Formats: sequence, structure tokens, C-alpha cells
Amino acid sequence: MNPLVSIIIPLYNSESFIADTIYSAINQTYKHTEIIIVNDGSTDASLEIATRFTKYGVVVYSQKNRGASAARNFGILKSKGELIQFLDADDLLDPGKLKYQVETYERYGDLHLIGGKWRRFDRDVSKPYAPMPYQQRETRYFNHVKWLLESPYMIPSAWLVPRRLIDLSGLWNENLSFNDDGEFFYRVVASSSGVIINHKALALYRSGNLSSLSSRKDRTAMVSWIESIRSYKMIIFKLAGENGNEKVDRFFFEICFNCVGKYPDLFNICKLEMYSPDKAYNLSDNVVYYFSKVIGLYNAKRIRIFINQIRDTKGVSFLIYKTKSLIGWKSF
Repeated sequence: MNPLVSIIIPLYNSESFIADTIYSAINQTYKHTEIIIVNDGSTDASLEIATRFTKYGVVVYSQKNRGASAARNFGILKSKGELIQFLDADDLLDPGKLKYQVETYERYGDLHLIGGKWRRFDRDVSKPYAPMPYQQRETRYFNHVKWLLESPYMIPSAWLVPRRLIDLSGLWNENLSFNDDGEFFYRVVASSSGVIINHKALALYRSGNLSSLSSRKDRTAMVSWIESIRSYKMIIFKLAGENGNEKVDRFFFEICFNCVGKYPDLFNICKLEMYSPDKAYNLSDNVVYYFSKVIGLYNAKRIRIFINQIRDTKGVSFLIYKTKSLIGWKSF
């Protein structure tokens, strides 16, 4: 079949990383690709660096700063591919990533969302952290409702998306700035016949980039997060009914944790959205979970912040980094 894959890279102030990202797209062993970069009003040297790659066939567009979702949508509209690979400007693709996923696509068809494993890395891409456990199995199929209920954390570049699924689910929501990827892929998965994870396909996610949107926790980000989970709430109710209630509450409880003591109105909105607002959930953080049951979420958060401040001091942070580099990071 040899389908065309469109690699879409939204670009904003990533001068330190964009060249490596583009090289990872160019160096794919699967060659039937087009690489589209959408510069979203960068104010550094990102655009200048990106345009150096036009001699390799890379296409570069520019727009006023409208956000990553708008840049991705622009790229989709300009693309011609049967398959779409989203790639953030600081992330990387393993050379065989598209080859393995295209093979899976040709086997299962255009109503399946094709995923792969992914790993985080800090400074040294040759020493990525350990992959999530479910990603270490053989290539396998997941029912789309089961996937939405379990909601394993994935990054946009781990997916290869058939254009048909985007036509069915819609473009990225440009009103969202935080968890816009989560909301987009909730809809894509819901429109699919299932998720296929190819364990050979690998994407690499750069941690520690403080300019990344995923590191934001301001009010605008919290409002966006709430809206994205409202979307999930509607989707999962249609597909799973009351079976999705606990997952919805877990999502809103996590936002509550981020809003408590800072945005009381947003905290109250999240509580109103929850089916069981008085219930506490373990957010993969035993400190917060157990203390919140005794002294409340606000005080549990203060304890967590204090622990994080100690962890983030220069000496302790360096020790943690060296330990992770030696043994791999087992948790996210």
C-alpha cells in the first residue's frame, strides 16, 4: 500500500531542540513521508533553523501565535497524507517508528488508532527512562472503551493517526491550551474501532523543558484542563454509562489538587462535576492520598510542596538525576 505519512510539527520558541526533532523525522526508515512545520509566531531563532531544512524537502509555514492546537490544525489542512504523525518540536522519533506502525496500520485498517511505546529522557537521549509496563508486551489490540476507561498516559508523538479518524472525530480544539492533546485523543479513540499498540515503535519525550505547555499550572491552564475533562465526561458517559463515573472523578480530583488553596472557584467547579465529591483518590502519590484523608487536601498539598522543594534543591536534584540515569525511571 505504501501510504503517505504527514509528519506535522508545531513550532514555538524551540531553537535548542528543533534541529534534532527534524533530523529524527528525516531519518525515518519509512521514506514515504512529508514533513510540515508550522511556526506559531516564534520570537527566537526557531524559524531560521527550521528553514535550513527546506533543502531536504521539509515544508515550513508561519502564522501569528495562536497556540499549538491551531498550528496542528493548519498542518492537517495543508497535509496530503493518509496517516498523520504529530511531533512536538522538542520530542524525537526512533528511526523505525513509522515503519512498524505503518505495517500495523496496513494489517488493521483506517478505523484503528495505532500507538507505540514511549520513553522520557532528560539530557541524554541514549539513557531514556523505562517504558510504562503495559508497553512492554507484544503488539496487541485494546477495545476503545476499555482504553478510555484505563486512560494510560500517552504523548501525541506515540500515535500514528489515520486521517479517516480525524475526519470522524474533528480537529484539535483551539480553545484549549492544557490537555488539548488528551481531549483530542479522547475523541479520536472514541471514534475508532480500537487501539493497537506496536511494541517496536518508539517515541521519545523530553522532560525538564520548563517552556513546555505541559509544565504550566496557571489559571488559564486549569480552566483548559477542566474543559477537556468535561469533554471526556460526555464521551465516556455515552460509551460506558455509569462505569465511567470513577474515572471522571479521578480526573477532577487531580484538578482539585492543583487548584486547592489557589483557585477556590475552580476547585468548587471540579467538586460539582464529580459524581462522588467527598471521595479521595490516590494520584500515584501516597503522601497526598493518605494525608488528605486525615488533614484535608489543602494541607496534604502543602506537605507535598515542601517535599518537592527539598527534592528540587541543586544537590538533591543532581543526585536524583544520576540515580535515574543509572537505573532508569520506573515511575512517571
